[in-house]
This record gives sequence, C-alpha cells and structure tokens, in this order.
Amino acid sequence: MLPLQHVQQQSDETPMVWEILLYMYILYSPDWHYRSTMPIFLFFYGAAFAVVHSFVRFDIGFKVHYVILCLLCIPRMYKYYIYTADVCAKWIAKLYVATLLLGSLFWLCDRVFCKEISQWPVNPQGHALWHVFMGLNSYFANTFLMFCRAQQRGWSPKFVRLFGVLPYVKIEKPKSQ
Repeated sequence: MLPLQHVQQQSDETPMVWEILLYMYILYSPDWHYRSTMPIFLFFYGAAFAVVHSFVRFDIGFKVHYVILCLLCIPRMYKYYIYTADVCAKWIAKLYVATLLLGSLFWLCDRVFCKEISQWPVNPQGHALWHVFMGLNSYFANTFLMFCRAQQRGWSPKFVRLFGVLPYVKIEKPKSQ
C-alpha cells in the first residue's frame, strides 16, 4: 500500500501534468500536420505518467519534468501574445506570468527560509500562497488560451467581467458553425 502522503502528492502533481498537456494541445494543434496523432500521443503520455507516478515518487524528477513541459509551451505562448492585438488578452497574459513568478517566489521563500519564517509572530504561509497564486495562474493561462483558440477558430472572442472583476471569454460563433 502506498503511503498517504505519496497519494496526496500525486493527486496534486498528476493534474498539473494533464493541465500542461492540454496547454500543449491548444498551443500546437493548429499547426500539427497529423491531427489525430497529437491528442492520442498526449493522452497516452499523460496516462503513462499517471500510472508510473502512482508507483514511483519522483520528487525532484517531477519538478524537472514539469518545468520542461512548461518551457515547451513558452515559445508558442509568446507567439500568441505578440500577435494578439486585444489589450485585455495581453493583460491576462501578463497576469499569468506575474502569478507564476509570485507563486514561485512564495514557494521558494517558504522552502528555503521555513525555520526562520515559522518563528515569526505571523506566518505568511508561503506554501498556501503558492497554491493560491498557482490557482490564479491556471485560470489566467486557460483564459488567455481560450481567447487565442477562439480567435484561431474565427469565433470573435471578447472579454467580459463577472461581477465587474473576474475576466472571462465570451464567444460568438458564426451561424454557419
């Protein structure tokens, strides 16, 4: 039987890999020459990772793997950023980068200075803040990619705000689709 901490860690890490695989599909599928092979490959890659990860604890290997997957997304994400004229889309992309950097900074400070920080009268809970910022990061990435994908499909995407605050993509598909 696997230790509970391993199962909990896998329930955090496996969805992170699946999310990046989804980003890779959205980012690279419009130019993929063999349209059916990409989703099949990404599915089997994600499934194989989940199975192997359920038996083997990767620790630093997971972090390296995840960073490599993220780095594979950056060139295409940047391409979409520079070709997008929408100001709100560019702002969402900047929020994506800012939340990634802030979340990573809080995680790193918590990791490196854990003993010192835990002695403070008020603990800022760096790991918890990492989860908050990475949750926002995931939302901003999905929102930006949804906008870009809708533009590619010719669906006239627009940003609207839920309660005047939270931006989301509203899509108006042409009647012919």
